[in-house]
Amino acid sequence: MRNWHLCARVGGALCAAAAAILISTSGAEAQKRGGTLMFGSEAEFNGFNHLKARIFNQNTVTPASAVMETLFAYEGSEIKPRLGLKLEEAPDRLSAVVTLRQGVKFHDGTPFNADAVVYHYGRLMAPKSGVNTSMLRPIKAVEKVDDNAVRFVLAHPWTALQSALALEHLLNLIGSPTALENDPEGFHRKPIGTGPFMVKEWRAGDRLELVRNPNYWEAGLPYLDGVTYRILPDGNTRYQSVKSGEVHITPMDNAGHILDAEKDGHLKLIKHEGSGALTWNFNHTKEPFTDARVRAAVVHSIDTKAISNTFYLGTSRVATGLLSPASGWSCPNLEWRGYDPAKAKALLKEVGKPVKFTITAVNNPNSRRMASILQQFTQAVGMDVDIRLVEQSQNVRVGVTGDYQMDVWRFTDFGGDPDLLLTYYFSRKGGTPVTRHDAGKIDPLLDEARVSSDRKKRQELYCQVAKAVSDDAIFLMPNWLSYHIISQPFVRNVPPILNNITRVRAVWLDK
Repeated sequence: MRNWHLCARVGGALCAAAAAILISTSGAEAQKRGGTLMFGSEAEFNGFNHLKARIFNQNTVTPASAVMETLFAYEGSEIKPRLGLKLEEAPDRLSAVVTLRQGVKFHDGTPFNADAVVYHYGRLMAPKSGVNTSMLRPIKAVEKVDDNAVRFVLAHPWTALQSALALEHLLNLIGSPTALENDPEGFHRKPIGTGPFMVKEWRAGDRLELVRNPNYWEAGLPYLDGVTYRILPDGNTRYQSVKSGEVHITPMDNAGHILDAEKDGHLKLIKHEGSGALTWNFNHTKEPFTDARVRAAVVHSIDTKAISNTFYLGTSRVATGLLSPASGWSCPNLEWRGYDPAKAKALLKEVGKPVKFTITAVNNPNSRRMASILQQFTQAVGMDVDIRLVEQSQNVRVGVTGDYQMDVWRFTDFGGDPDLLLTYYFSRKGGTPVTRHDAGKIDPLLDEARVSSDRKKRQELYCQVAKAVSDDAIFLMPNWLSYHIISQPFVRNVPPILNNITRVRAVWLDK
């Protein structure tokens, strides 16, 4: 709904009516109701109880965001209201009040109100939650103002607060406090939120079935009767399934399939130039990556241009910095480590002993192939490298527990503000980053950028963060990613693929 400030003033019932008017006057009368969207999912889901999962990978966030909702959400580059109607910052910028949408209920009938919001954030930010809450570190407390408003109390001014609350992420997807208290194990497999869809059944290794929420707060939505997420880890299988119509839509990272779909007149290719990347993390607490020279040698051994041309077939660009041009925050003058095999060999000679390690990769064709490419490049400069394969749903556990030397990960898109991702990925003040690196140089830069309202100054600081990441060879980031979805042409109204998440709340089937 575009005029959400008006909605904040007039309240829930009139907002619903306004939504219906907008739908009827914006050409939406052509939208068709009914049908079940068949979605080809890359991997098994890692569960939906925030404290048990500890991280929602992108594969899990896609259905989670259809069931649970955030206070705000990004639609393209704009922040729009969801369970929150507006955010008003205090004059001293040390707190902000979020007015909540009224009349909303969780799927189990529990009222959505200030108590639910306070419970959600209090539960996640508790010292022993086990969840990395560094992204929310400026929040000292979330307080109830009244039933329909909460106050976020801040340790210092925080420019990115609303952007942080709009990120569809484990930290912000709000579940029913009743269900989480009464049956936390059941919630892990059958989450209960306020979203447009409800979980019907999760059959491990096969599918997750969602059905329409008949009492959804936004008038007219959802259009679909349901969404079925078929678990199809093999990219070839997913592609053939969408070509045959067995699956209607699927994310795709296989360059050959992407280029083939682009030429196929019977398929639709949806592309989003992201600000994220596929990365390979070094565990800084495990040999040989406790030595910065080894980390740098690995980075210098990788021919990223060859990877872009042969593996990605031109569908992604070589990374020349931490933040891509698509993010709007790139650093054109950054000195970023790149391919230099002579330098890699010199660093290894300086180390003065054999370097041996294992790359942990996801057990699917694309990840196996990329791991093999990295193995060949690193072996070419004199390293002894093995490959270990794990299922994608288990790779989250590998990263969270530090059970790896070098591991595949995703450096995701952020919303409109770099503070969120950079803090989550690189700060050590609110949790342990997956790479377990020393953040002594980075944390002061993030702290200064967080409180500033000067866009130019903040960009300078983030470029210093990028330089520190490169100087210390914190991880390997070969290419920025473009995200692709392949679908049947009758799948309509798919929004921009932010964070590689396919949002289905307003999707409809034209058949």
